[in-house]
Amino acid sequence: MSHALIARNDDLRRLQDEGYTLRIVDQAYLLVENIPYVTAQGEVHEAILIMNLTLSDDVTVPPDTHVAHWTGEFPHCANGEKLIALLHEGAGKTPLTGSLPPVYQFSAKPAGGAYRDYHHKAATYVEILGREARKLDPDATAQQWKVTIDHEDDENIFRFADTASARQNTSDLARKLQPERIAIVGAGGTGSYVLDFVAKTWVREIHVFDDDPFLQHNAFRSPGSFDRGEIEGGPIKSTLHAGRYAAMRKGIVAREARIDDTNVGQLGDFETVFLCMDGHPIKGKILDVCLANDALLIDVGMGLHRTGDSLAGTLRTTAFLSGHRDHAAHCMDMAGDVAEGEYDRNAQLAELNALNAALAVIKWKKVRGFYNDLERELNCEYVIDGNRLMNSFCLDPHS
Repeated sequence: MSHALIARNDDLRRLQDEGYTLRIVDQAYLLVENIPYVTAQGEVHEAILIMNLTLSDDVTVPPDTHVAHWTGEFPHCANGEKLIALLHEGAGKTPLTGSLPPVYQFSAKPAGGAYRDYHHKAATYVEILGREARKLDPDATAQQWKVTIDHEDDENIFRFADTASARQNTSDLARKLQPERIAIVGAGGTGSYVLDFVAKTWVREIHVFDDDPFLQHNAFRSPGSFDRGEIEGGPIKSTLHAGRYAAMRKGIVAREARIDDTNVGQLGDFETVFLCMDGHPIKGKILDVCLANDALLIDVGMGLHRTGDSLAGTLRTTAFLSGHRDHAAHCMDMAGDVAEGEYDRNAQLAELNALNAALAVIKWKKVRGFYNDLERELNCEYVIDGNRLMNSFCLDPHS
């Protein structure tokens, strides 16, 4: 990712051609290494300058902030005074991302108030720091023409950089999800939205299990828009959805199969399983396999009914962790309801599918430490008519 981004952007390539050592970290931070500066003890050391990288289709646009970050000690002038030109309110070091050490935040506005590009910004900061270092060591320079090895290309699962995590300062949290292999069982309305949300995280693999054809009515409860040619002939749901996200990321695998007695054991290979299917006896076996292999299982369900001329009902999200399955009998439909419900007759319920999927993905992220989780609820129900979220089977003893 680093080498590719640098090669296609004139401002980054110009910095590299001038001898600066550049790296891209967490897909969205530009690092300029080996910057000389003066410490409080009057010594010349080197540290790293870090800037958020703003991109459009992997092409740099003018930086959206004049702020930069610094891994070294707070820099001083050659005469021993603090380099106040870079002082920023709250001058103490703070974490930026789990991939980098704590940093100072610097503020240096250029003439005109905005930087033209990243060459302009990096060169400005390097000069402010370096001119004081050169007063003590005339040979001090950041232009060292060092060769860097890009390890991110092997790790990166996106086709283009995830600048959103860097802008929100959540790259360290996004990395918590990176090692996971995810299974989504059922790629209908809710399952397809789970895929949409999970595909935008850093998980290394997402396997979508479904052998049903994608028919015309499915287009009205799945994310995004569909061309008539995409759905003509009823392509298999798992293959259709996996293909749509392949343009954005790697690691999505279509599994044109339904889970049954012959293949249920495969779910033990995943860290998290999202179960997005109607009630069925196989659910009990899926639960057994997941818990036996210490996998997180998140089961979703929806029950709707008519009340006069409107719909009411409940959306359910239930999590199962190793050692916690007693609530299954109260929450999970492991038999299947042969009676036709409003959900079966009303396919255009995309907002409910999306909400059910969002609650499931939020629960997964809470279990993995991305979101704070005070109650550690194992079951959550959203009641439509009362607009209420109700937690039950909470692991926190004070809930």
